[in-house]
Amino acid sequence: MEENSEEIKNLIEDLNKIENLIDRIIVNGDFETLPKILDQRKKILEKMTNFSSNELIQNRIDKLLKIDEARINTIKNEMEKIKSQLKTTNIGKKAIKHGYMKIQEEFTRRKFNSNG
Repeated sequence: MEENSEEIKNLIEDLNKIENLIDRIIVNGDFETLPKILDQRKKILEKMTNFSSNELIQNRIDKLLKIDEARINTIKNEMEKIKSQLKTTNIGKKAIKHGYMKIQEEFTRRKFNSNG
């Protein structure tokens, strides 16, 4: 039993480290790195299933689920911001392209008029 409690303690410590890293990733908006870290967390959680009847593990998982709900809301809000920025960028890109086409058209007209 003592051996199990040490392993449980180590698993919870490892999970806590990963959870802190996940929080920093979300705060920094580094969403490309997030899937890799979530895979690491998954591996730890899979190891924890061997001790699923342990109260410490159950409490930590309950806490994790509550924290994940808040994280999901934060990520949703960030994704909406990114979506909005992307729309704005695409509108600006179209405006620049159309403006460039008009300048190019005017330049061609002037060149044609001066030649002929």
